[in-house]
Formats: sequence, structure tokens, C-alpha cells
Amino acid sequence: MNALIGRLAACLVSFAGAVALAPAYAAYIPLAELDVAESDDRQRDFSAETDLYCVALAVYFEEGSTSETLEGQHHIARVVIERARADRTKWGGRELCDVVFYKRAGVCQFSFACLPLARRTPRGGRRWETAMAIASEELAGRSESGDNAARYYMNPAITSDRNACRFRKEFVPVFEAGRHEFFREPDEDERRMLASSEPEACKRYKAALEMKKKIAKAAAEKRRKAQAAKLKGKRSKYAGR
Repeated sequence: MNALIGRLAACLVSFAGAVALAPAYAAYIPLAELDVAESDDRQRDFSAETDLYCVALAVYFEEGSTSETLEGQHHIARVVIERARADRTKWGGRELCDVVFYKRAGVCQFSFACLPLARRTPRGGRRWETAMAIASEELAGRSESGDNAARYYMNPAITSDRNACRFRKEFVPVFEAGRHEFFREPDEDERRMLASSEPEACKRYKAALEMKKKIAKAAAEKRRKAQAAKLKGKRSKYAGR
């Protein structure tokens, strides 16, 4: 029991100031169930509850920002779980909560994790119940989400051309589900092919940069002419005296 509580405490550190898990978990457990659960803590698996809560958070907030379909939500949960199974430092290691709340150089792996605590706290209701059910199914391996090769996902409708370009030049598309596209990491041959590719998002981003440079150049030229005209006016004024 003490070991499990210790693990919970360690996990909470990665929440960047989040409230203790027990009160948060109590927010969505019906009171009757809570009374029964707390009557004998030996029957509770705090580690499993923590994992479930963290995966559900990812599903809940990723769905909330895009109105994702159920199929897409399942794949989002699968990406989180597969990253933890891969146990790679760049994704936060093997603990699910560490993966969900992983931050490097001030950038969160999952954007909602960088929101203020009040904005990344679930409010219950049907959306939260759905997120919990999806997380539970994926953790138990009961879903039919299929391909588990995906490690990244992107919603092209709300992703900037800059980030979409990076995705398409670094990762291999695997499938589309709901509003998201899912990707995997490339092998060496695929990496070379991707590096030499020119996706549409990259073309748009390059064109936008060129337009930005032209606008900046035109603005600089306008300022130069204005300054030259002003200087010429001063010279004419002095010459007329």
C-alpha cells in the first residue's frame, strides 16, 4: 500500500502542480461507489486508476479541441499507450502519466498539459464518461482500433502549414481516423525519401515565407523613400534661405 501511494506522489510531480489524484478522481466517481471503494483501500489498484485517469485526460482534451469521432479517440488513446510501451525518453518513458504530461524545452508533448490547471481539469458529464470508457478499453486491450504502429497524430484542419510540413517530411502516414491523420516513424530509406519530398503544406509554407519577405522588403523601401523625401525637403528649405 505504501509503495503504491509513493508512486502516486511521484506521478503527481509530473503534473506540474496538479491537485492530488484522489480528490480529482473523486470528482467523477459516484458517491455510492466512492464510499464502497474507500471502505477497503486494499481492494483498489491506485496504479491502474492513475493510468486510466491520465489516458482519459488525453482523450478528453484532444477530443474536446476538435470534436473528434469515437474512432479517432480510440486511436489517440492507443498512441499514448504505445508511446509508454516503447519506453523512450523523448516521449517521457514508460509511465503513462509521465508520457501524457511530458514537457521538453517548455513544450508539452500533448498541448492541453501546458494549459492552466483550471483549463485542464475535466468537468464530468458524458464526454468525460466516454473518455474514461475509451481509455479503459484501450488499456485492457479490448478495443478494435486495429493498427498500433502509429506514434503521432495531426489534425490538418487546425495545424499550421509550418507544423504540417514538418510532420509530412519527418513521419510516414499510416491511416486517417476521424479528424486526425496518424503517423509512424520512418526507416532509413523512408527518411531519405521524406527529406527530398515537397508536400503541399511545405509549398504553402515556403510561399508564405516568400510573401512575408516581399512585404517586409516593400515596407523597408517605403520607409527609405519617405526618409529620402524628408531629407530632400530639409535640404531645399535650407537652400532657399
